[in-house]
Amino acid sequence: MIRRVHLIESGGRGGVFNHTVEVAAGLRELGVDAVVHTADDCDAAPTSVTLCRCVTWHRASPHRRVRQARTSTRYLLRTLPHLRRLIGPQDVVHVQGLFALTPELISIARRRRATVVTSPHNTFVRSNAPGGGRALRSALRDADRVLVYSEADRRRLLDRGVANVDRVPLTQWTPAPEPVLVDRWRTELNPGSVKLALLPGQVRADKNPELFVRAVAQLPGWRGAVVGEDLGPGRRVDALVEQTGAAVTTAYRYLSVDEFTALVATADVVVAPYEVASQSGVLAVAARLGVPTAVAPCGGLGELATAVARDTGVEAIAAAIALAHERGVRPVDTTDAPARFLAAYTAAQQGRTS
Repeated sequence: MIRRVHLIESGGRGGVFNHTVEVAAGLRELGVDAVVHTADDCDAAPTSVTLCRCVTWHRASPHRRVRQARTSTRYLLRTLPHLRRLIGPQDVVHVQGLFALTPELISIARRRRATVVTSPHNTFVRSNAPGGGRALRSALRDADRVLVYSEADRRRLLDRGVANVDRVPLTQWTPAPEPVLVDRWRTELNPGSVKLALLPGQVRADKNPELFVRAVAQLPGWRGAVVGEDLGPGRRVDALVEQTGAAVTTAYRYLSVDEFTALVATADVVVAPYEVASQSGVLAVAARLGVPTAVAPCGGLGELATAVARDTGVEAIAAAIALAHERGVRPVDTTDAPARFLAAYTAAQQGRTS
């Protein structure tokens, strides 16, 4: 029998955090004692969720290695001993996302004889993720159960010999969009009230923002927007917008969950022309809100999308955007998600004791 579920999400921000707190909220509704261990400066969360802010990130330093060294030292000296005191043998430890010290975290849970469940979220390693390969290997090798969010990922891991893998819903905490924020985004991004295609979230090269700009330029009567924290390609995107004259607005900044939800609600189509992906929290939010989505044929993106492009060419992405708008979509119901997570935890725990 499960005594407590410890959901450990070390970052405190973005899609993995929003997913984690949504899972915790659902478990609490089922009467399960669940706590989220996360950053001390984490984003907002549902009021029903118990947050243990036991991770400190030294985000202010301009030097990446200094930030990493200070964060890791604090994690080793304070966070891991703290978790060791809390975790018991009847507990489930669910490690969300990939963190450089994932192997040490799993080792602590193992020493406490807890059931270990991992959700890497990506079954590949980004080139700029320090310790990502080591973390992913540990998450796949050392867990009692690995949870993924697309059938494509489940098949990929089975092909790699990972037998203890389940697919669960990619639920995201999605507060109701605030009308004042929706109106503000409409004024900023779509003052002419034409059709709006949106590429939201982190602006990264692997998300193909320049392909998005070129696709929108092919669509008369449409505007485009690239909105999110710039992780590198922002200048190139702005230069391309200027060069092509595409009706695309860019806004580079980190967004709170309320801002992000209102942003997605503003769109006529959310676009994910990604080069590499497992699944996408952005698509999950759009599905929850009933906003159509158009995606590249990549990873598990098509499993949540309204329209999938035939390839990653400009014309194909533009056609998928138009098709998604034509089809429309109803909001996705995820009320069964907490029970599916609890079933996965129970199976993992019983598998250890049988």
